[in-house]
Amino acid sequence: LTTPCTSSLPALASISFRKAAMSGKVDKKDMQKLKELSGKKYRDQAVWFLNAFWVNHFEGNYPNQEKVWNYLHKFIELDLKKKKNGCELNEFDAHRFLEHFGMTLSVKDMREKLREIDIDFNKHVSLTEFLVFDFKADVHHLVTASQGEKDMDKINEAQALLEKAQADAEACRVALEKAKEAAEVARESKLLAIKAENEAKKAEAELRRVEGEARAAADALKAEETKLANKKKNLKAKSQNMDLGVVKRGKAASMLAALEAKDPLPLQRAKITQAAVVKKCEKATKKAAAATAKAVKAREVAEKDEEAAQAAKKASEDAVVAAEKAIAAAEEFLEKVKQEVKGAGKGKLWLMDRELEEAKKYMPKHKLKKLQKQMAAEKKAAMA
Repeated sequence: LTTPCTSSLPALASISFRKAAMSGKVDKKDMQKLKELSGKKYRDQAVWFLNAFWVNHFEGNYPNQEKVWNYLHKFIELDLKKKKNGCELNEFDAHRFLEHFGMTLSVKDMREKLREIDIDFNKHVSLTEFLVFDFKADVHHLVTASQGEKDMDKINEAQALLEKAQADAEACRVALEKAKEAAEVARESKLLAIKAENEAKKAEAELRRVEGEARAAADALKAEETKLANKKKNLKAKSQNMDLGVVKRGKAASMLAALEAKDPLPLQRAKITQAAVVKKCEKATKKAAAATAKAVKAREVAEKDEEAAQAAKKASEDAVVAAEKAIAAAEEFLEKVKQEVKGAGKGKLWLMDRELEEAKKYMPKHKLKKLQKQMAAEKKAAMA
């Protein structure tokens, strides 16, 4: 047995073991071995149990195989601190575990049930303890069962290939997720760029319109100024025309003085309009320039995000290819080992096969179908 995981058992554990041993339920040596087995990581506990009772409970029994799979992953899920590196659940989480699988009991009954499951009375429930309880397994057979030691080299090689396949499948999942996120960012950036460009076009059109107003105002002002200049010229000529009478010359001089003192209303309105339009034009010019700069920046960002999206897509495609190869290699070797291993160790091989199937779920569906078809053909050829 390997070194237990780091979770510490309560101080009363040794007393509990003595009580268990004296109760006649479990032999003292077997209890010590069970304690060590319960200290292994969850997956290692599941592997040990599957190997020990493969023929009795699991060979060809899909429901029982899936029960262990589901129990294993629920233990890991509920162990919030140690997750897959844990080995047992406290009373509260064990209660939640039982409830999840439909064992709804009162608090009192639940505690009784947990005491029944908790073979070593340490107020924690290991996966091994629950499996012993659920399958009514013989503890002596469990702790003394062979684990396929003679085939361990092959199994370990298959395990290494599985771990590589799992790592590549996880990398594939991450790469696909990043590619999806990058594509979404690029799509959003493109929409923002289009929006900014449309706003720039609107600002430019508004500027053109205001510039038209400015030209019209300038023309109107020039016309009024020309009109005033001509009027002043005529009045000055009349005021100096000695052929006219004194009254007419005086009236012309008076009117000229009035025009010199103050612009007429039409000219005043033209100047006011022109000044307002100039300000409006300046504002429109600044707005158009800002909108254009924003559009240019947005387009640059969109192009950069599109490049990133394409790079992420390429990386995801490469990751898919790597995962395909790793899964195919692991599946091929695992299938070979399954045919060669005749004794203990089949439980671990089943779990590895199940984990490989889980790893495939990270791959794109069309790629998975292609891989499954390829592996089926290779398996058929090998059996021919």
